[in-house]
Amino acid sequence: MEFLHKKTNFDFIGKWKLAALVSTLLTIGSIWLWFDLGEKKFGVDFQGGHEIVVKVPASANSDSIRKALEGKELGEPIVQSFELGSNQYSIRIGGPTGEASGAAADQSKVVKDKVQSILAQAIGQDIEILKTDYVGPTVGKELRLKAIWATLIGLLGILLYLTFRFEFAFGFGAVVAVFHDVFISTGFYMLGGYTINMGTIAAALTIVGYSVHDTIVIFDRVREEIFKRKDFDLAELMNECINATLSRTLITTLLTLFSVVALLIFGGGSISDLSFFLFVGIICGTYSTVYVASPVVLAWEHFRHPLAKQAKAAS
Repeated sequence: MEFLHKKTNFDFIGKWKLAALVSTLLTIGSIWLWFDLGEKKFGVDFQGGHEIVVKVPASANSDSIRKALEGKELGEPIVQSFELGSNQYSIRIGGPTGEASGAAADQSKVVKDKVQSILAQAIGQDIEILKTDYVGPTVGKELRLKAIWATLIGLLGILLYLTFRFEFAFGFGAVVAVFHDVFISTGFYMLGGYTINMGTIAAALTIVGYSVHDTIVIFDRVREEIFKRKDFDLAELMNECINATLSRTLITTLLTLFSVVALLIFGGGSISDLSFFLFVGIICGTYSTVYVASPVVLAWEHFRHPLAKQAKAAS
């Protein structure tokens, strides 16, 4: 199946300087946002605290809920819509906060009752508590550390695998692209008001796999062409292979995005959060395969010149 019926000849590699500028600015912005938000960027899973899902009357919204809870010894509660059109909201209360919370999980009922009482007085009696969760601060920090290690080990495994399958230049290019995707996706995720939790890590690892698979398709084509030709310009060869696989890339990306958008609109709650990360990550992954991974390989080849030697040896 072909999405594009005519053979394309776009100069993707020729735009690498503009792409490098855009990627650098977005990455710096994501890193700045990460440090600027501090502990606020972490959800209950990694920070510790309480999460309460409530159903309120249609007249209420996240702003009215937040204003009702502020100044009631509940710290700075984070209120988000839990499911579109359902009048359900997630209330996150991080860490020990006065009389209403403590280090022990049995304080969950105290916090739940206090939140329900405050909202009933401010909004109306028609308040329903749908779910309550509690994570201790120590457990939250342990989960955060394990999540970081899981991500780093996954990236190291990808680098080793691609180095074994291709060579170091290709593996390095793919890993740089993956870091690029995770940083930028996380930046847009935090900018959208979402907090980082275990679901976010699952989405990030999913994007890692998606991005690497997309990159391997192009790199595989490049490797095949390298050993078929005696003389070649690697930049032109990269462009040719990207154009040759462009139809496949567009079909895969669009079909995946359709599924993610459906989950983003109709999933609700944590599924919607995860879908937003996937949506941004899929777009970043497709972009980085062309404008990050390939230019990194070219830069490495320019520095070490291993590919031309291999081609001559094979001929």
